[in-house]
Amino acid sequence: MNDVMIRIVACVVCACVFAVSTVKSVGAMQQGGYKNGAFLRWLKRKENMYYNRLCVLSLCLVLATSVTALCFSFLGTRIALSVSAFPFFGLTLLYTYSDGKYALKVPFKKTGRFCRLFAVYWLMIACVAYILIAALWFLSEWNGSTLYALIAYAPFAIMPLLLPYLLCLANAVEGIFENARNKKFVLRAGQTLEKSEIIRVGIVGSFGKTSVKNILKTILSEKYSVVETPESYNTPIGIAKTVFSPEFENKQVFIAEMGARKSGDISTLRDLVKPDYVVFTGVCEQHIATFGSIENVWAEKKEILHGNFKAAVLGEDLKTFAGGEFDDESRIVFAKKDCIKEARYLPTKTVFSLVIDGAEIPVETALLGEVAVENIQLAATLASKMGLTAAEIARGIEKLKPVPHRLQLLKNGGVYILDDGYNCNPRGAKQALLALGRFEGRKCVVTPGIVECGVLEESENQTLGKEIAALAPDKVILVGNTLVGAVKSGYADANGDMEKLTVVKTLTAAQEILSDWLLAGDCVLFLNDLPDVY
Repeated sequence: MNDVMIRIVACVVCACVFAVSTVKSVGAMQQGGYKNGAFLRWLKRKENMYYNRLCVLSLCLVLATSVTALCFSFLGTRIALSVSAFPFFGLTLLYTYSDGKYALKVPFKKTGRFCRLFAVYWLMIACVAYILIAALWFLSEWNGSTLYALIAYAPFAIMPLLLPYLLCLANAVEGIFENARNKKFVLRAGQTLEKSEIIRVGIVGSFGKTSVKNILKTILSEKYSVVETPESYNTPIGIAKTVFSPEFENKQVFIAEMGARKSGDISTLRDLVKPDYVVFTGVCEQHIATFGSIENVWAEKKEILHGNFKAAVLGEDLKTFAGGEFDDESRIVFAKKDCIKEARYLPTKTVFSLVIDGAEIPVETALLGEVAVENIQLAATLASKMGLTAAEIARGIEKLKPVPHRLQLLKNGGVYILDDGYNCNPRGAKQALLALGRFEGRKCVVTPGIVECGVLEESENQTLGKEIAALAPDKVILVGNTLVGAVKSGYADANGDMEKLTVVKTLTAAQEILSDWLLAGDCVLFLNDLPDVY
């Protein structure tokens, strides 16, 4: 019994050490939406040295603990094992310290699911460690050799090789509970919405959802008390969390951003929210990685228009996809571009006139580019359908502020910064480059490329490279290894100046280059900042 307790304690300590030292991998799992496939793709990327470091740790532990135990075997097995514990913990602590220098770009959030997964992960490590040590003990008893006893730490030493796969197993096991829990949570949210008299608005599209949501909230707040799904919450869980948040209470309007990664997502969100009003921004090549084609993206997104809504406002470009399918003008309105008059796109602001229901509203806003004008038009058109007057819409537009990380203009030490870090689609990228081109000083583009375009990913990134070359910025910094090859190829094919192009591993390295290069009056565009899982 004493030996059993010693093994249990050793496994518990081992689980604590390894779980804490590899908490970053749980963060990567969180970034990948708790999908094992996304996590394993991150793990196996050739430029990702995370698993290589685990292999080195395992090799060092095996050698250090085994050699130490054998060297001190003359003092007896227990003392030899106790001495070999020192290099085991010493090397593990050294690994934890050194690996901490490779922090995730997006720090993990200690959500309930993260903590539950971490607990199951810890339990998996402890159980597997006990199985390995018990197997070694069995071999020792069966063989009668003291050698097995002297290398008792060897099973713990090989654990680093298994940790990523134990995390995937823990995620699969915990996911069974999580899915059942989430289903009940979302069901209760739907019932709460059903009983509520709140006016519900759904925002759908391949791009611009978060921007339109923020613009619409600001405008509608001139007449209603409004609550919206925060940040980029656009899943059933994100919507349910908003419904049960204190901010939801006593509000008149609820704006729900709706995202889709696979077929059926929009219909699920539509049936959950049952929107009274809809904004459909448009479709583009974004998410072809999961849908297969832009036609499939349209087929999925248009499910929002099969609900029982009062009015829907669609981007005019969607007429091409609709082909007359949604011509019910009593409920569906296409935001016509000819309602935008005398638009002037300046480096630090946008000026235009917007015609809504015959009233012309003069607009001067800090939001930049054509995409900002289209987003304002979509939001203002829906606001009109929801009963706001032209004067109320105009007051709301005056209060608009840039949405963080979405072509947000910042100024630091005389340097202009276009922060478009949350942009991840070809259409938005083109608009961001046009915005950069309006500045007079030296220009720099920093980008890792565009993701989630599926079979079009390489061609879209080559197009991005050609668009950058056409802009002819003074410096181009490509970040990472995932997509920069295609961007670089397109840049070279368009006769871009290769002496002005630099490829770096991390955004930190790019920032170090810029700190020495930038001068007052220069402008740098940060186009897309991919999470670690990409």
